[in-house]
Amino acid sequence: MSEVFSVLLHNRQRYEQGKEGLWFSLPTTTEKLQAALREIGISTDNPQDFFLYGYRSPQKRPIKLPRDMVLSAGMDELNFLAARLEKLDATELTELNAALTSPQSDFHNIGQIIDYPENVDFYVHLPDVTGTGQLGDYYLNRSGMVDMPEEWKAGIFLPRFGLHIANTEHGVFTDYGYLVKSGDEWQRVHEGQPVPEEYRVMAYPAPEILREESKVQPEAAAPTKAPQPVTPILLNGQNSAERMKEITDRLETGIQELFESERYKAYLTTMSKFHSYSFNNTLLIAMQGGQLVAGYNKWRDDFHRNVKKGEKAIKILAPAPFKAKKEVQKLDAQGRPVMGKDGKPVTEVQEIQVPAFKIVSVFDVSQTEGEPLPSIGVEELTGSVERYGEFFKALEQTSPVPIGFEDIPGGSHGYYHLTEKRIAIQEGMSELQTLKTAIHEIAHSKLHAIDPEAPAIEQADRPDSRTREVQAESVAYAVCQHYGLDTSDYSFGYVAGWSSGKDLKELKASLETIRTTAHELITTIDGHLAQLQKERQAQQEQPQAAPLEQAAEQPDPDSVFSKLSPEQQQEMTDSVKAMLQTLIDADLKSTGEVSQGTKEAAQAQGFTIAGDGTLEQAEAPQEAAYRLESGDYLYIQTSETGYDYTLYGPDYKELDGGQLDNPDLSLAEAGKEILAIHERPAGTMEPLTGDRLDDFLEATEQANAIPQPQAWNGIDGLLNGKPFMPEASPADRAAALIELAEKNAPRLGSEERQLIVAYAEAVGDTDKVIGLINRLCEQGYELQKGQMDSFVKSEIESEIAVANAQRQIAQNPAAEPVVTILWSESPHLKDGQQMPLHEAEAVFKELDSARRHEREQPGYWYDKTKFRIDFTMQGQPDSYEGRQDFGDGDGSLIQHIRGYHEYYAQDESWKNHVLHHEGPEAWEADKAQRDMLLHEFVPYMELHCNLAAMEQEARRPLRSGETLTPEQTAYFNAVLDYVKECRPLLNQGQYQLPEPPKLSDFDQTLQDYKEQVQAEIAQEAAAAGMTVEEYAAAGYEAPEQDSFSIYQIKSGDETRDYRFEPFDRLQATGHSVDRANYDLVYTAPLDSKTTLEDIYRTFNIDHPADFKGHSLSVSDVVVLHQGGKDTAHYCDSFGFQQVPEFLQENPLRTAELSTEQNENMIDGVINNTPSMGELEAKVKAGEQIFLTDLADAAKAEAKKPKAKQSRKTQQKKLSIRAQLKAAQEEQAKRKPAREKSQELEV
Repeated sequence: MSEVFSVLLHNRQRYEQGKEGLWFSLPTTTEKLQAALREIGISTDNPQDFFLYGYRSPQKRPIKLPRDMVLSAGMDELNFLAARLEKLDATELTELNAALTSPQSDFHNIGQIIDYPENVDFYVHLPDVTGTGQLGDYYLNRSGMVDMPEEWKAGIFLPRFGLHIANTEHGVFTDYGYLVKSGDEWQRVHEGQPVPEEYRVMAYPAPEILREESKVQPEAAAPTKAPQPVTPILLNGQNSAERMKEITDRLETGIQELFESERYKAYLTTMSKFHSYSFNNTLLIAMQGGQLVAGYNKWRDDFHRNVKKGEKAIKILAPAPFKAKKEVQKLDAQGRPVMGKDGKPVTEVQEIQVPAFKIVSVFDVSQTEGEPLPSIGVEELTGSVERYGEFFKALEQTSPVPIGFEDIPGGSHGYYHLTEKRIAIQEGMSELQTLKTAIHEIAHSKLHAIDPEAPAIEQADRPDSRTREVQAESVAYAVCQHYGLDTSDYSFGYVAGWSSGKDLKELKASLETIRTTAHELITTIDGHLAQLQKERQAQQEQPQAAPLEQAAEQPDPDSVFSKLSPEQQQEMTDSVKAMLQTLIDADLKSTGEVSQGTKEAAQAQGFTIAGDGTLEQAEAPQEAAYRLESGDYLYIQTSETGYDYTLYGPDYKELDGGQLDNPDLSLAEAGKEILAIHERPAGTMEPLTGDRLDDFLEATEQANAIPQPQAWNGIDGLLNGKPFMPEASPADRAAALIELAEKNAPRLGSEERQLIVAYAEAVGDTDKVIGLINRLCEQGYELQKGQMDSFVKSEIESEIAVANAQRQIAQNPAAEPVVTILWSESPHLKDGQQMPLHEAEAVFKELDSARRHEREQPGYWYDKTKFRIDFTMQGQPDSYEGRQDFGDGDGSLIQHIRGYHEYYAQDESWKNHVLHHEGPEAWEADKAQRDMLLHEFVPYMELHCNLAAMEQEARRPLRSGETLTPEQTAYFNAVLDYVKECRPLLNQGQYQLPEPPKLSDFDQTLQDYKEQVQAEIAQEAAAAGMTVEEYAAAGYEAPEQDSFSIYQIKSGDETRDYRFEPFDRLQATGHSVDRANYDLVYTAPLDSKTTLEDIYRTFNIDHPADFKGHSLSVSDVVVLHQGGKDTAHYCDSFGFQQVPEFLQENPLRTAELSTEQNENMIDGVINNTPSMGELEAKVKAGEQIFLTDLADAAKAEAKKPKAKQSRKTQQKKLSIRAQLKAAQEEQAKRKPAREKSQELEV
């Protein structure tokens, strides 16, 4: 393989020691790469030290790849890129370099460059054209598109003509030639997809064993590889809320840093071992270096291993839900709000379970010592045919669709057929590749089984192709890792590009999808494999030892009780019960009540004492609290995996906590183990029961409660009714209020603070901001629970959205109504989501239709959605709120509003309700309100939707790039202007709108339209303080900064008397400084420190490269554009003279000049177009002419002797880009010209 480009391989440790890296050429092989990695000291022991430090390409065949892009890519991806670029010829490579070095480069990641060979026709490339003059020369003399006498061509000003072309077709000049897009669509083939297997070369070599042959025999065993060190997260918070915030902040950072190829593979490896863990815990374990984790007691009791002294625990999260009360709307049996006598919805208080978490401690296997670990779960695949067949059968049973083998063209290993619901695998592959492909395609069938022909609403949540491939490949990697399948050929270099631009919530959702799918597959495969293994073992009649999980559930082998027969165990239990009953009877006989000692003895043996003194088997207690000899307290409660515990000081303040993973221990035994973990003496553990336990729990709750703000004189009192920071922005004012509220103690979480600032920016009302701060501080939810109350967050986000909509409507009298989703049960809508009315109209209709179809199946119900419409009606901002139940058959948003009010307008029960509770006046007001909504508001909204539809229909052809006639273009632009004019009329209450424009109107009025555009250009130029020439040179945009322009006298006899004349002599002869005698030759930005003398010096001594005029001389004019004002300055023999008359202009003349300079701005023939004879006379006189004038004159001459052509037979004018491409294709077809030779001479 020849070198396409090279990268500098480096080892971080060697780099820090000042050692050199190793230049390595691509494409390559796995063997060569491993040899290079060994040379720089990289192996499977230290993959984290490997990085890329440099990029270079051969001088004979340079490739201008962006260095940062190369260094952030993976080796597999770069190897694939090199192999692809190796096949490019010199012409294609030069075009690629032009595209890579373009100021407007289309390449943003390696995947796009990999796709370039399929897209060489995406660009048109002129390698020998590097400037405007060369471009003009190419079009005029070499493209074959201009047919005119050669003597005429001499009169064309090539640089100006080339600049016009480049601006028109958005071309760019680079060091590698001129580049313009051809109009072809970019073909996305490999971007976002895994690197094909044959190009994957990245595999870290095994570490070499260094030995001295004189001292160590060759057969000596190699030392075992030391485990990677565990790096637990150290939490510094003083209480549980602070520590929870620390760990959640680390999680956010961990997610953001995860999407680098090797880190991502490490995370997936951890997930394969802990597939039943939550996403947060999987990431926490991976971040802290865990390989196999368990609680302190689980290591000791189940695995007979002890945690090494001094080891710090790995921190993970465990569920700790609590119950709370929340006020919600009361609904009737049909799901509609129950209305009170006052006409307002009735509310009720419901008890809900609020999810929450606490931090617990676990230890990694590397932190323990003791007996070797037994094999856990399913045997690792060895590759034997028997095991392969068994595993593949388990996969078939796991797959939701049939799996078959076939010969798949194109080199694909397999595919999942969406419509036929089946998986196909390439026949004849290795057993390993077959299994890996099957797992990959099963993941697709589980995750992405949405029919591509299904309605759009069903595909709304379907991830894009890149995300689908990342998800399936990640699931396959994790499952393969779990079962010991070789994963060395997996590469995730592309995940960095995939994750770029995605927010934290979206990335976390994808990772959670990958985790849950991998867990589901592993669990299901485990079940099928266990059953298959059981059948195999039964056939072989070879009993095997119970797996570790089963052994862990057996009674303690050292327990005397566990060694007794069931009959003996029952006999002993009955004996203990009889003895306790004797004690109870004795207490009752002597004192009339059961003593405390007898109660505790009964409780210790698992009994409770009934009111009549009889013993009953007690339910297992769920919690216990003990007072320790040191004065501290220990509180324990049961959990899914054992016990959660918290240590408290004598003042009931929380000291520490964690989790004990051993549910087989009693509460008292668990307490002793916990004290041993924390290296505390067991001593006497005094149990707290009854009222003492209740008092203890109340004391701990009070002692550890988040401090509540005091009556909020904290803010209101300090302000004393005075304006607070009236000159500050809402965001700065909100930040200061937050700081004021938290002056004495933290009261808010980071998410709550961000929401307060966003609320302040949207609402702009200080009193409301203070009210929100009061509410969140009093609640203290995020500090206590580690996350913000989702209900409150949704409510505030909706308020922010409403405020934004109100501001948008108030600021724009022509605005289309805005719809805000206040809350919704539909998974396709988000609380606070906003959309224009016409879009909401379509979305609501689609969601209602889809949900109505789903309701035909059992188990589906309505999706209730509360919405708000903000609009301007009769010139006043207003709003409407309602609720639509998707699936009820109401249809679109407007149809729902009409149907809702038509129903209540005719409903006798509603009429009777209003009359009975509120009286006749209220009923008349209700009727009038509904009449207005039905006959004014609904038509008003329908008109807005009609205008939006007209606007969309007009924009579509204008933006599509299709060729339009001038009449069509004018018509569609007129439709857009019509919509723009009608919206404010509609919002002011004028419902009888003017007649919309018709295409037929524009055949006769096109010339008027051209004149209108000319006048508008002149008007815009005057408003910008520029001449029309300057305005055209600036791309018809007003300059955003100060600038200056240089004008020089036109060539020709008519300006001879003005050229190089001092100002006083010009005045003496009765001449003035008339701009009509000048050409604009240069415009550039003006620095505030630059003077007229600086400009004179620069344009005499050191001309800028793009200045094409002569050195600045007497009679030249410099116009300064400063601060929105223009001044003209005549270059005199000494200094400059101000000439205000130079800025006086004739708008009609300048409009004509603008039109001539930019024919594409106004499509058509100008009234004063010169004739062919006039142009010919100019050329003969040595004057320059415009090619656009020549084209227009030729059209006019061609039309004179001929009858008017039918519009249907006229050819559409090709764009410059299309003409260029067609000319290149035509030249490619022609035979090369014969070279002059001796035989052809005469």
